[in-house]
Amino acid sequence: MLLKKPKLDKEDMAVLYKLRDIMLSLDSDELKAFAYVWDNISVGEIVFERDLFRIHGVRKPILVARQLREKGLIERGEGCYNLARWLRQLRKKITSFNDLRQLIDKLP
Repeated sequence: MLLKKPKLDKEDMAVLYKLRDIMLSLDSDELKAFAYVWDNISVGEIVFERDLFRIHGVRKPILVARQLREKGLIERGEGCYNLARWLRQLRKKITSFNDLRQLIDKLP
């Protein structure tokens, strides 16, 4: 349950709808990886690979990261993966992936 509803403007809503469309095309491993990056914003490559494999059961984290980069959801920095720039303003308002999912599920 959302603790408080974030105040989203028109731009935020446009990003939310675009994100929903992309998320609908994600497979389960991509969704796990995206949720991980959404919640952490930035994570080192080694930690990303280890956590996705050991904790979340993603067999090929590097390939999943590449797929998310191709879809524009994450970016690769120097030794890390970051949430894509176009999502960061929305991330400031919706801090947890679970809250994001709830909002997306309620969209018309």
